[in-house]
Order: sequence, then C-alpha cells, then structure tokens
Amino acid sequence: MAGRYKVTTNSIRNLIIEHFKDGKSIRIIGKLVKVSHSTVFATITRWKLRGTVENALKSGAPHKLTPSNRSFILHKITKNPRRCAAKLTTELENIFAIKLNPETVRRVIRSYGYNSSVARRKFLVNERTRKLRLDFAKSMVDKYILFWESVIFVDESKFNIFGSDG
Repeated sequence: MAGRYKVTTNSIRNLIIEHFKDGKSIRIIGKLVKVSHSTVFATITRWKLRGTVENALKSGAPHKLTPSNRSFILHKITKNPRRCAAKLTTELENIFAIKLNPETVRRVIRSYGYNSSVARRKFLVNERTRKLRLDFAKSMVDKYILFWESVIFVDESKFNIFGSDG
C-alpha cells in the first residue's frame, strides 16, 4: 500500500531552507518551490529543532536475536529439519539466556527458506501387527482362483462434492 503523503526530497528541503535564510516569507517559499505553505513551515520548524533536513532515525525495539543467534538456529534446523520451534526456543534460552517467543524462532526459520510441515502418518508396525499381517498373508496364499476372481481391488479415495467436512 502506498503512503498517504507525498514525500519531499532532501534537495527540496534544502532549497526551502536557503529561501528562508534569504528572508523570504513562508507563503512565497511555498509558491517558489511548489509545495504547500504547511510543508514549508514544518520543514523550517524541523530544521530549527534538529539543525538538519535529513529524516530522523526511526525508533523501535532492538532485535532480540544477534546474527550469531540466527546462525545457531540455521545450524540446528539444517542438522535436523524436523526439530520444532518450541524446543529450539528453550535451547536458545538455556544457551544464550534470551527470553523468546517460539513465533520469533519460526520467523527466523522461514526467513531462511524453510517451511513447516507435518510428518505423514504411518501405520504402526510392531511385533504384534507384524505377526497379524504375516498370518493374513499366509491365509490368502492358499485361496483358490475362483475366490480371487470375485475380489475387486480398488484404490479408494474420499471426495466431497460440496465443501469440506473438516
């Protein structure tokens, strides 16, 4: 989204100050430079307060993470991409003594091009299920051809015509 106001350049601001030093009125300066008299007045007032026409530095909270903290996060994620942000946050708090929100760590991870994903669910395979599968396979080996002619193999998929069921 574009800004609301047209920004005056530093060269126009310097021109306004030069005309002001020459003793010209605010309205005349505005007509000469083709800006409103309120812009001229604001520029002169700021120049008197700060002594310069440059934009002031923007204030804001300092970054919580240093470049070394960010590279630490990158190192941990490249080593194990499945590591969760909450665990990484606690690790950072323990090592660097920084109080962080897990969302901050997620933002850093995304800035390095990693995206979150959930591991695909797999069937549980332990001794009991392995034995059950083997027994089922053995029971199907000895079936007659007539049995297999009546079996229909289908790759089933569920479709919702109208929206999602959640």
